[in-house]
Amino acid sequence: MVDNEKVAAESKSYQANHQKSFLLYDEHDEDKMKKQIESNYRQIKSDVLNIVQNEMERIKNDPNLQHLFSQ
Repeated sequence: MVDNEKVAAESKSYQANHQKSFLLYDEHDEDKMKKQIESNYRQIKSDVLNIVQNEMERIKNDPNLQHLFSQ
């Protein structure tokens, strides 16, 4: 006799574990999460640098804000 509840629970557990490993590793077993975090970090760093440069330029060109830069 087949215990349908037990089979369903095992199937659900297997699917959850398979999905977790599928999300974390690519077809070459490389850590996708680490790669994604590093990529996000580089993108955020680049975005922040661009924002800072743009704001510095804006402040330099605004007569009311130029005093914020020491020459």
